[in-house]
Amino acid sequence: MMRTGLNIRVLLSTLLISLGALGDLKVYALSARQLADNKISKKQFDGNIEVWWSSELLPDSHSPVWYTNPPDPSEIRYKLDHHTELKWKKSVKPAGPVIRVNPDKTYQTVLGIGTSLEATTLYAIKKNRSEEEIREILKLLIDPDHGMGFNLFRITIGTSDFSDGRTVSTHPKGFYSYQDNSEAEFSIQPDIDLGIVDMLKLTADVAANLDPPQEIKFTAACWSPPGWMKTSGTLIGGTLKSGYEKHLAGYFRKFIEAYAAEGIPIYAITIQNEPNYLPKDYPGMMLTPEQEMAVVVAAYENFHSNLSDKDELQTKIWINDHNFEDWVNADYILTALEKMGKKHYVDATAFHNYTPFPASNMSKLHQKHPHTDIQLTEHSEWGVAGMRNIQQYFQNWSRSYMYWVTMTTKKLDEHNQGPYNRLGELSPTLLIEKNSFSPEWYVTPEYYLISQFSKFIRPGAIRINCDKGSDANVTFVAFKNLDNSIVLVGVNQTKKSRTFTVKYNEKMFSASLAAKCIGTYRWQE
Repeated sequence: MMRTGLNIRVLLSTLLISLGALGDLKVYALSARQLADNKISKKQFDGNIEVWWSSELLPDSHSPVWYTNPPDPSEIRYKLDHHTELKWKKSVKPAGPVIRVNPDKTYQTVLGIGTSLEATTLYAIKKNRSEEEIREILKLLIDPDHGMGFNLFRITIGTSDFSDGRTVSTHPKGFYSYQDNSEAEFSIQPDIDLGIVDMLKLTADVAANLDPPQEIKFTAACWSPPGWMKTSGTLIGGTLKSGYEKHLAGYFRKFIEAYAAEGIPIYAITIQNEPNYLPKDYPGMMLTPEQEMAVVVAAYENFHSNLSDKDELQTKIWINDHNFEDWVNADYILTALEKMGKKHYVDATAFHNYTPFPASNMSKLHQKHPHTDIQLTEHSEWGVAGMRNIQQYFQNWSRSYMYWVTMTTKKLDEHNQGPYNRLGELSPTLLIEKNSFSPEWYVTPEYYLISQFSKFIRPGAIRINCDKGSDANVTFVAFKNLDNSIVLVGVNQTKKSRTFTVKYNEKMFSASLAAKCIGTYRWQE
């Protein structure tokens, strides 16, 4: 979940973008031509090093200013600025620390980088906009040339803490499942009536019609099964009733099949969002590792049943979907499944980052279970400190990073009946509605900061060895894309410009990175 600003370091600014006539690319003029100038060149590499910078702005990590009075865009120093290319040299006198990049030593491949398309975000994107205007926003999220290049989108199975189904549910806050009582027929009609299904279909269509087409993946997380499957009898609280594992597995199958019938394939599901936390005011439940393992077994065997009346489902199963300290639960599940000869039932362990435990716990899990993937499925990141977090996710074997809650309306509880729907509770998102009456919106600096990863590190890239640097200077992570381009991402969290030297094979270059900035350096192998 998105936690309060008091618990998260938020370093945000904003850039106003007028969207009065989205069919005309000139509507992005207030971005200082960034959305045009930042197109990734398709030119042949000339042997130089391409350089892009983005910067954070304000130090106030939980100021409501981002919703009430956002700064002028001119105050943001760097917005994916394409700097002068650097040149390789056979030898240079090192300036600052030497960062060695070694493409011969490789680690995990990248599944992708993305964000959530939960109900609150989808409502905000479509509000006051024509289909053409909605498509333009979705293009900015997906297009790696003119936008962020996201390829992973996390959606919810029924109600989450960022939703509002009051128009389709009798619950006072609009919470719903797809089968609110055991006698009812399963139906995703609430998602259809709320426009969720149409928006996700539109997202897939936008990706398919880019030039070139982009492949995107939807992952889905369950906040709560229907109340009749739970000890609480409601969507809030409780745990899964004993013996209901197959009921829940069937519920997942029906969701996957219903969404597939709408043209929305589900790449992976997580068994339970945050199974170690029991929310008091929104849907959720607790699961012990033993319970989660039992649901994994039931779900996998349901998905891969050889009964003639069922098609085999290729949707992958991810476990945990919670914080770094919970790696021990995943270890328990994977170890137990291995003893049963069923370790392949789990494709990946998913993590969030809402407690002070280190990302290195993911490496502990990887060391014990190297053949099970690791994914970072939820945590919003702000400022250069957040970009350092993303570096660490990848350095500790995650194959992905997914932001949480992409866009909000100016009135924070307009389509959000969870607890994080007021100033001081809801941290700023990538995109924010400018006012309640027009299609205008603006972006926070994180649009640019996160793009320093997502535009350049493409699906299928492999992480390669490089010196990590230091927080007192610049930190680094490196990748090799399928097109053999090398991408080195550096983060300077300090208040001063920092210099460094990169050594790659038998050549070198020296560079500097401005204070509170992230820099991306790309060259051809």
